[in-house]
Amino acid sequence: MNGLRIGGHPLHPALVHFPIAAWIAVPLLDVLSLMLRNPFWWRCAFWLLAIGAGMALLAMGAGLFDLLALPATHPAQRTAQRHLLLMGSAWCVFIGDLLLHSPSMFPSVPLIASGLALSLAGLALMFSGAYAGGKLVYDFGVGQRDTHAGR
Repeated sequence: MNGLRIGGHPLHPALVHFPIAAWIAVPLLDVLSLMLRNPFWWRCAFWLLAIGAGMALLAMGAGLFDLLALPATHPAQRTAQRHLLLMGSAWCVFIGDLLLHSPSMFPSVPLIASGLALSLAGLALMFSGAYAGGKLVYDFGVGQRDTHAGR
């Protein structure tokens, strides 16, 4: 199983760090918006949600190539499907959060609380999906090549 690679290295794991980093910061910025009542933090959360969503699309595209390269009878197929479902669901929740975060308005307390709830739900889905992704690599060896073969 090869999937999408650049220079022999799988592309999907290299791309996933960008949305993860962006989306982890969003609830922190929502809390700052709530505590400081400063729209700057709300706008920062909007841009991190947008960057995360865009980079996640690239990561999901690369992951789709990896999934299509995985034989249907492979024992990791069920875990791969779970990973896809959880990460796709996280992306949808973060898109909902992005639509909530209008950078041109000063948010009300209920709006900030709603954004915070969505970002926390998105993180829960993302971390669950990341766990499944880790199982794919560490338990099933998906995406790895035996560089010591024939030695």
